[in-house]
Amino acid sequence: MKHQTKLLYGLAMTFSLLWAAGPAFGLILHTSGEPNIVSWTNRPPAEVIGRWGYSGSCVVISPDCVITTRHQGGGLYTPVEIGGVKYTVSEIWDHNTADLRIAKLRGANLTRFVGIYENTDEVGKDVVIGGYGLGRGEILRKLGITYGYGWNNGDNTTLRLGTNRIEETESDSTIEDYTSDVVIADFDGLNEGQATIYESIPASYDSGGGWFIKAGNKWKVAGLSRAVTMHFEEGHENDPNYAVYQAWFRDRADPNIPLSDYMDAVRISSYAQWIKDVFRKESPADLNGDGCIGLGDFAIFAQHWAETNCQGPDWCSGADLKGDGAVDCEDLAEFAKHWLQGE
Repeated sequence: MKHQTKLLYGLAMTFSLLWAAGPAFGLILHTSGEPNIVSWTNRPPAEVIGRWGYSGSCVVISPDCVITTRHQGGGLYTPVEIGGVKYTVSEIWDHNTADLRIAKLRGANLTRFVGIYENTDEVGKDVVIGGYGLGRGEILRKLGITYGYGWNNGDNTTLRLGTNRIEETESDSTIEDYTSDVVIADFDGLNEGQATIYESIPASYDSGGGWFIKAGNKWKVAGLSRAVTMHFEEGHENDPNYAVYQAWFRDRADPNIPLSDYMDAVRISSYAQWIKDVFRKESPADLNGDGCIGLGDFAIFAQHWAETNCQGPDWCSGADLKGDGAVDCEDLAEFAKHWLQGE
């Protein structure tokens, strides 16, 4: 896989370069590779992907919380829309260094949400990618060969889903203000290289949208879209004044040569403990961090029953809900208050 040195960071950015309106088939997918959303059932539910204001996407990870990237700019006063319903944000948690944000939605009790992918075996896994970004615009051709697509500037209100495959991971990838671990994929030509059936790549406003891996029979979010390759007008390479918003799978100079665009996402597995800690603060009885209070949490609680040597910050895997050093009847009573929340 060829790394690209110039990235378009902040897929949520606003740009002034206008493309001729075209069909909205994206994320960005090949002309003959769009999924039929009705018949394509091996994918996450559409309701687990939301739209944060005008600038980005997000993923529902509990009945009342979403996760997204920080750079896309969604804040306390920006509504989050999920399944056609708009919610206000009541609280935000930002990671200290990574491009990662969790938000609590006021009054939400969502029934569709996904867990977080904690395994570090992402390389080689197929992913479903979703977001409320721009779709495919004009077809880009040279020498009679299609080498890519422009981005359609006319629509970022439609959820679009596609697929790809994680090629590798990278630690401590720094762009502007944030340093994040990332998972990396590329945009292959259809039926070329490692292309998946609905090969896709994010575009503007897909930032914060999910990369989902199916674990057993459950979909889990493994990444949040962050950056793609940046392109420039011919003769103006690396000049930001001549940036063009396009997705390539072949070399523009010689379309006979495959050249897969780079794409990456914030790697969720690297921040699984941080996410769990946030949920523990929000819902102390959610010991396994899956957004539900059920048998999995009770199993952890039971493992630590009657222990008297609990210490922070772990507090016996969270079973010492009172934080007094012991797992006893007071903790059981507190646990019972939350039983079946989110189920």
